[in-house]
Amino acid sequence: MNKVIAFDSKDFKRSNAAGELKWFTPLGCGVAISDQEGFAKQYAESLKECAKDFEITKMCGCFSSAEYFQKIGPAKVCALSEKLLNSVQKFIDSVYFTFIVLPSAETPQVSVGGYRCPTKERDTFDFLRQVSGYFSYITAWHYLGVESRENETILIDGFNGKRTPAWDDLLSRCTPQIYQHGDECNPFIATADIIAFLTDKKLWDGYLKLTPENAITVWQGYAFKVETPHFLDSKILSKIKWYSDDHIVLNEFFARPMIFLKADGYKVDDLKKLDVYPEATILARQLNGCVQGFDKESDSSKIKNGDLFVYAGEDSKKLATTLQDIYEIEILPFKDLKEKIETP
Repeated sequence: MNKVIAFDSKDFKRSNAAGELKWFTPLGCGVAISDQEGFAKQYAESLKECAKDFEITKMCGCFSSAEYFQKIGPAKVCALSEKLLNSVQKFIDSVYFTFIVLPSAETPQVSVGGYRCPTKERDTFDFLRQVSGYFSYITAWHYLGVESRENETILIDGFNGKRTPAWDDLLSRCTPQIYQHGDECNPFIATADIIAFLTDKKLWDGYLKLTPENAITVWQGYAFKVETPHFLDSKILSKIKWYSDDHIVLNEFFARPMIFLKADGYKVDDLKKLDVYPEATILARQLNGCVQGFDKESDSSKIKNGDLFVYAGEDSKKLATTLQDIYEIEILPFKDLKEKIETP
């Protein structure tokens, strides 16, 4: 079985005493796992124990530190993340980090665009914020470029970004699997998310700067190896800046089946507050697929045969029925979602 390498990223930022943001970079993390079955089984068992220990009545299919930060508080998020990671660390072969160092004093602006669109100058901070939105795939690209990588399945958390030479290079090396809300429904991506989150915390607690050496230091004593090649800097800008205003179309790369959610009168953020949302992410984890809300205008092209459409309300039901006449998809109301979940 191929080794799985799962990638996610987070914003890494530091402010001064007055609360002014002084340093920012996206921090990317990749997790390499050979024994996928053993890892997934242990993760699911440990997650169930953590939900009980931390009194979380409705846990998603995977634990996302950002999603639970407000729900249970930072102290519990940190404790749960450590407990969950410790339970699966023996299955992790290695962890990979990368980030960007682009001082504004040296590079005050970055030129983007130029291909069938005007060239524009972006302030460095604004540019880095934009890159943060797609840094999960930049991390995967950088990982594949360090040395020869063979027989590895590349999993990437869902992102939104414009075309870059790095994306083109990535596709020449592999066919990635993209997981919408991967940190909530894919245990490998969720672990990359946890490790990125804990790296930030450990560096903060130790009063340490983000450097390749310190990223290794904070993980000493854990079972996995840590790789931190040279960070990305101005020499690599030509690869990671977008050359077109066209956004990357990910339809052919999404993990399947996709579970689409649509309810009359509810936005996606509203659905995430309901008990049925965790059930959708659990089913996505069990099917090795992913989950997302559905908007007729922007998401219709994403549907493929074999997907699931979960609905609530007459309008959503009509839309689901219409789509089923076009595609070979399964449709069901939210109240029947629980019946699809396999119980241990």
